[in-house]
Amino acid sequence: MINSRDTVVVAVSGGADSVCLLKVLFQVRGYLKIDLIVAHFDHGLRPQEDEIETEFVANLAGSLNLTLASDKANRITKVHGTSIEEKAREMRYQFLERVLDEYHAQKVATGHNMNDQAETVLMHLLRGAGPTGLSGIPPIRQERFIRPLINITSDEIRSYLKQKDMPFMMDSSNLEKRYLRNRIRLELIPFLLNYQPRLIQHLGELASLCRQENQFMEEEAKRGLQMVALDSSEHSLDLSLPPFKDLSPPLQYRIIRQAIRRIKGNLRRIDAGHIKTIIDLANTMRPQGKTDLPENLIVKKIYERLSFSLGTQSETVDFSYDIKDSGGFHVPEINQTLSLEEISRKDFLLYSASLDEAFLDLDMLQWPLRLRNFRPGDRFMPLGLDGFKKVKDVFIDNKVPSEQRKKIAILQSGNNIVWLCGIRIDNRYRIKEKTKRILRCKIE
Repeated sequence: MINSRDTVVVAVSGGADSVCLLKVLFQVRGYLKIDLIVAHFDHGLRPQEDEIETEFVANLAGSLNLTLASDKANRITKVHGTSIEEKAREMRYQFLERVLDEYHAQKVATGHNMNDQAETVLMHLLRGAGPTGLSGIPPIRQERFIRPLINITSDEIRSYLKQKDMPFMMDSSNLEKRYLRNRIRLELIPFLLNYQPRLIQHLGELASLCRQENQFMEEEAKRGLQMVALDSSEHSLDLSLPPFKDLSPPLQYRIIRQAIRRIKGNLRRIDAGHIKTIIDLANTMRPQGKTDLPENLIVKKIYERLSFSLGTQSETVDFSYDIKDSGGFHVPEINQTLSLEEISRKDFLLYSASLDEAFLDLDMLQWPLRLRNFRPGDRFMPLGLDGFKKVKDVFIDNKVPSEQRKKIAILQSGNNIVWLCGIRIDNRYRIKEKTKRILRCKIE
């Protein structure tokens, strides 16, 4: 956890755990050759108690001749989707990061103990967590945050402080049963201790075992994600379903978690039930499907892809424009440009086939042409067929995702579709031996 010559920021609230942590680190500072900075953050949630605690920590730091870094939150308000406790924790860690940087320190030590570990494991279990959640609080996080007391029980901590005659503050909010963690500490754990007196130790051992296995599986999942990942951007990631389905269910579970973490930045509010929903979506027989998850996370099955994206996607509105002559025409709704030009039959032979180009019999077209997007019931006669086919069925054959279909431009002459842009022209408007004039169409 600590290297020689490290500067360690010790997070001290004034409670028993943090006072014990500071006392122990102060005692071994010479042996470890480390420097200590005391850090205290006033959340401002208990006006009278907070001020007393701040004064207590300042006096404690002064008695040990240690530098004190402190700050106070202006006001903590509940943000949609998070609790006051989550917001307070976020602000506290932001403060600790600032102190870490300001004093060029290497580590931040917090007073989490084995009872905190047991409470966390039970809380995660009740919320439907998987193996990662059962790993509880990591002794070392991001190679910067350390928990030296994680294998020490709260009874041992209080016994130590009593022996050393060290005073500490009592936080009244720890007795408020409106918080789930407090109810677990005050009601559930005492009840379970009647069945298993070594419950705290067993849950700590379980967390340690799960963490070791979790680290191994996470490394395997990293390799698996690299194997199945397709296109990705800052807030989206696509997975190839055929190789994904060949993997074992535990590995699929981990890969999905890593995919979510990559685009969302965290796994906040994502539980085992959400992961199972995504796996069920991947395995459904339906070619397409969608599920909405917390914090604007959207997961879609699009044929052979599983697509993760963040945020709502704006729906393409209907558009329809008349084109009276050759030239270029920009369609702002899909940010594409259609170019039309008449070419000779000799020039036609110089072009190679391309999906974004179409060559039509100009003498069969009626001006003005119309450029629009898909409408339910659209039909045309695809090149190579003598009969009509629904445009929707052509989209399905070409595995065009349903949310992309409105973004496909359609070129129309009179009442007939002549080109499903980027996909297929109408068989009636193909270049034939008797064709004299040719219209070259290009969409980009």
